[in-house]
Amino acid sequence: MTEQAYAADELVGISGRRLALPPGPIFHLQRSADAVHELGAFRAWAGYKDLGAEGATDGLVRFQHVVSFGPTEASGRTGVHCHLAHVHIVIPTSGRGVFSYDGVITEAVPGGVIVQHGGTVHDQFEYSYLPAPFEANAATPLSLEPPPVGAPLRSFGFLELFIPEKIADVEIIPPAEVTNADQASAWDHPYHAEGASFVVQDAAAPGAAYRPVAGRPDLEARDAATWDASGRYVATWVVRPAAGAAGEAVSLAIPGETGGLDLLFVIAGSAQFQRDGEPFTLAAGDCLIASAGLAAGPLSVSPDLRLLRMFVSARAESLRERTPAEIARLVALGPRIITRRQVRPVGDSRPVNVLHDEG
Repeated sequence: MTEQAYAADELVGISGRRLALPPGPIFHLQRSADAVHELGAFRAWAGYKDLGAEGATDGLVRFQHVVSFGPTEASGRTGVHCHLAHVHIVIPTSGRGVFSYDGVITEAVPGGVIVQHGGTVHDQFEYSYLPAPFEANAATPLSLEPPPVGAPLRSFGFLELFIPEKIADVEIIPPAEVTNADQASAWDHPYHAEGASFVVQDAAAPGAAYRPVAGRPDLEARDAATWDASGRYVATWVVRPAAGAAGEAVSLAIPGETGGLDLLFVIAGSAQFQRDGEPFTLAAGDCLIASAGLAAGPLSVSPDLRLLRMFVSARAESLRERTPAEIARLVALGPRIITRRQVRPVGDSRPVNVLHDEG
């Protein structure tokens, strides 16, 4: 096991604006056809679809859908890097991606939920791609369930939530320079999100089982376990029609929380809601960002509904975002933010972010 200690060149604080939501009730409904994937907005081979949260929340939340538009063999890996955010959640929706999170090889497929948390050093070095015209690839079907054996090839896609919208993306090792030792390394730096932890909930995990929804015999839900891992800023559930789930009922609310935001994204099917007594329907690909409790429902659902429901705590408004100058300084520092690195031995079972947790 090879270990190196570093001294970060400088500590870059956070002195930007406090993350305040726009005044008054928030109700922003973006239909599936209202936005398209923008190719190369961050990675050259990936398409990014803004699902409307950035504008609706004045930059407090970024919520997007990402799809691979090129093969690993041609496009290459991401390189070792980190995203310095307060919250970072990744929800695979199609295909397959393979990451090294802090030196731990992790497969990302539909059915999994990853609380990456701002600061986890990682490298995406494999992602599936189905050669197809842009329009067909952008229309890759979304799912939150593991694909069955023999399912057709899909391009890797995922939903991604950040708090805040503006973050520092810091490159540690460029793609062309990543070695096997780099890929197997655990890392530490001073910018890990406070109170957050790295968690992967696999679809087969006991905690991922669907349970009846309290007060709603027609619904059942999976608690995706993002609340504690995100520092108690974002809770996530997957909701579907009742199909015989057993166990203790799950509530689609967080006890003691007032205010905040509801984020509703329909993966499949449709559901009817109400605002001030007026009904409206959310269909596949629609995304609603609203003040918590403003959208009542779902009142009725289609048999194939798969609804992603996320709650963002009002406490997120106590957080700050980095100034453009602070982001530029962090990006320029690059690998000099690292204070400690350790190459994991073969068979190392220590968790992700082990060096930071030890510290």
